[in-house]
Amino acid sequence: MKNGMKIALALLLLVPGGQCKKADEGEPGTLNDSRAAFVGASITENWDFGRYFPGRDFRKVIHYDWDKTQAWGEVQALQPRIVVVKECGAYFYTGGGTPLDEFAESVRAMVGLIRGLGAVPVLCTTIPVDVGRGDCTQEQLDDIRSFNEWLRGYCAGESIVLIDYYGRVADAQGQLPAAYHDGDGLHPNQAGYDALSPLVIPALESAL
Repeated sequence: MKNGMKIALALLLLVPGGQCKKADEGEPGTLNDSRAAFVGASITENWDFGRYFPGRDFRKVIHYDWDKTQAWGEVQALQPRIVVVKECGAYFYTGGGTPLDEFAESVRAMVGLIRGLGAVPVLCTTIPVDVGRGDCTQEQLDDIRSFNEWLRGYCAGESIVLIDYYGRVADAQGQLPAAYHDGDGLHPNQAGYDALSPLVIPALESAL
């Protein structure tokens, strides 16, 4: 019995601070060993993660609707450490009047779900559109800019890391330059993805 107590005491002293750790607690980890779920629509779906983020455990959850909470079951099943949520410009009304309060409520709900899972939320500004190309309009761009302004304030208030895709690619008029889209004024081409991709890893590392 005495020998057993000595062994137990020795094992306890091996743990910093003299406190036992559960086998499944682990360390916080780094981005290298963290799974990230990217929730988005066509822009996320077309992003070549293998090209831009080789060796990373980045998963896509593609949902073609502005309310990304509808895809929560798929996100939860991945058991990610980080969840990146991006709204697409296609869901902002070309005639203006996008229900931005509903968009905001969806973002708040998604953040609550992510945190409830024990994961880290990372949000993204919406990429601008090129007015006059495809179906893109000034009213649509104005709503995107209003949403992004709200999102920046929300992230600052909630201490959430924000990936500012809009700020990275917007030109002097706040639009998506023709050099960065595939001709429809909305979807990035390779040059667009080349510009956006370097923002991702530093943001996720900061979030962790």
